[in-house]
Amino acid sequence: MKNLYFILLLSFISFNCQKELTAPESLLPTITTATPTSITNTTALSGGNITDDGGAAITARGVCWALTPNPVATGNHTTDGTGIGIFASSITGLTANTTYHVRAYATNSTGTAYGADSSFTTTNSTTALPTVTTLQITGMSLATASGGGTVTADGGATVTARGVCWSTTANPIATGNHTTDGTGTGSFISAITGLTGSTTYHVRAYATNSVGTAYGGDSVFTTTTTAGLPTVTTASISAITALTASGGGTVITDGGATVTVRGLCWATTANPVATGNHTTDGSGIGTFAGFMTGLTAGTTYHVRAYATNSVGTAYGGDSVFTTTAAGAPDVYVAGYESSGTGDFAKLWKNGVPTNLTGGTNEAEARSVFVSGTDVYVAGYEKNGTPDVAKLWKNGVVTNIAVGACSGANASGVFVSGSDVYISGSVDDCTNDIPTVWKNGVATSLSGASFAAAANSVFVSGTDFYVSGQTNAGAGSFAKIWKNGVAIDLTNGVFGADAFSVYVSGTDVYVAGYEYNGSKYVAKLWKNGVATSLTNGTNDAIGYSVFVSGTDVYVGGSESNGTVNVAKIWKNGVASSLTNGTNEAAVISVFVFGTDVYAAGGEFNGTKFVAKIWKNGAVTSLTNGLNDAGAYSIFVK
Repeated sequence: MKNLYFILLLSFISFNCQKELTAPESLLPTITTATPTSITNTTALSGGNITDDGGAAITARGVCWALTPNPVATGNHTTDGTGIGIFASSITGLTANTTYHVRAYATNSTGTAYGADSSFTTTNSTTALPTVTTLQITGMSLATASGGGTVTADGGATVTARGVCWSTTANPIATGNHTTDGTGTGSFISAITGLTGSTTYHVRAYATNSVGTAYGGDSVFTTTTTAGLPTVTTASISAITALTASGGGTVITDGGATVTVRGLCWATTANPVATGNHTTDGSGIGTFAGFMTGLTAGTTYHVRAYATNSVGTAYGGDSVFTTTAAGAPDVYVAGYESSGTGDFAKLWKNGVPTNLTGGTNEAEARSVFVSGTDVYVAGYEKNGTPDVAKLWKNGVVTNIAVGACSGANASGVFVSGSDVYISGSVDDCTNDIPTVWKNGVATSLSGASFAAAANSVFVSGTDFYVSGQTNAGAGSFAKIWKNGVAIDLTNGVFGADAFSVYVSGTDVYVAGYEYNGSKYVAKLWKNGVATSLTNGTNDAIGYSVFVSGTDVYVGGSESNGTVNVAKIWKNGVASSLTNGTNEAAVISVFVFGTDVYAAGGEFNGTKFVAKIWKNGAVTSLTNGLNDAGAYSIFVK
């Protein structure tokens, strides 16, 4: 009996052990379908994410597609590896302008599971995704890196956005961390920021057109464990004269520590350093412009951009240029002269006039800017009833805008690299809308509930500044707009206007006026803080501001109780350019080397005469037989 019990016990244990060792039955995988992207006329991208293999190895995965819902993997499909996780699939051989259904699939020993059905429509055959490549990642630091890409083709539709995107997983997309680095085809540089030290990242260049977003290859890099030097490049040198030159640079990465100062340094020997001759042009990453002064005529210089953080100072490449030989600079003046029946918009070069219009209609040239060998003039001409805002480049006219009712005007022009900025206003038959145009594309400026005006424009690095005024019912606000965002300089209780803006380093200077209840007071604002140039006893206006080194010049006029006197204020100290017998005003001021130039006009008893002053010595641009005025001066 005892042996029989033992045998039965062993049988019971054996039976239960066999049940415990039996493998559980496997299930179908769990999978989701990725939304189709990068859709062209014949291709698209999709994929999936297998989050559970169902207890059996995934032997095949991919996407399948058809013209009807819920396609299966026995039809059109891709094969994209094995195992769980995220995968990407390239769908090819599609027909243009056709709607397809796509599902991700995953197969294990139990069978095939599918993600949700997702539909998309291919594009027509005339457009496609852009073609873009990813540049090699450089300048890795604790928190930053430098990347970029090249858009080699736009796919037949304009590329409206481009940049790089990154993540800690493969094939990042532009809806996540990304930069925005311009539009169109060509190469671009991207600053990748906000990274974590000692971390591996994936980065792809992207380009978007009306079809969708295309990506370059996936590039992998790892950030450093400690901060390093910034990465900086030196821009080409331009606007070279006997005594000055313009340059700049781009701080691509900060090395993982804040860039506290940046600028240009120069010397007559190679690889200059920032402890010698240098500019200070702000802080942080990004593009900046620098202006070198105090140079010697006919001399070869070396220049480098620099950027300093807590680790030290980094430099861009050494760029070489030669100042021009000593000699008189060219003086350009924009203005007008009456023809008797209309006006000639005019440009004077060294006193020699060129008519920009035919003299039949009312017209004015309001601003002049010289870049390289090109001369840009902004102004307007009346076309029947409305005014037409115009830009002349080397005498060839382009219509910028034709507003409704009274029309449009262009009051200022500034050229930065290949970009042309114009300030002005457009009448919508209710108000004049302050407007800035960049390469002909208009942006209406904010903060204008009533009639308003944009008087001048200045570009510093990637920032553009516009000065002007908006009415506020009984009073008006003197204003500037930085990158389209309005900043009030006055409280709007009385009348005020900002006629001119100039940026030097990180300082923003504005010239204009504010009414004090009985008189107009000439004003200079520095970074929004006002200084009165006159005491308010007589009317006065500041029309123009120019900064040279540490000196600030304002051109304008002040009444002597009978007529307005043309004046220049240097660091707040006034100098009269006219004797106070006839009406006169300085409308524009420009400093070249040690010489101070001014443009404006003076009444001769019967007509206004266009005039310029150099260090106080006057030259008449017109003969006084017809009314004329000089609104803008540029010396190069």
